[in-house]
Amino acid sequence: MGVRGVDLFFYITIIVALSLIYYGYDKKKSYELKMKKIELEGKRLDLELKKAENGTFSAEQERND
Repeated sequence: MGVRGVDLFFYITIIVALSLIYYGYDKKKSYELKMKKIELEGKRLDLELKKAENGTFSAEQERND
């Protein structure tokens, strides 16, 4: 296999390792973004529910239409 084969194997291993680390980081960030979107949607629904309970939701809906 010689020195060149070992060097090539080493570089390929490093490239694959860095690619896997980046892929994991990217998936983690997209997962965190999805969780924030879901959390924000939940807060928005809670706000709409509170508005509906207070009777201001229907008046605001009429203004938007």
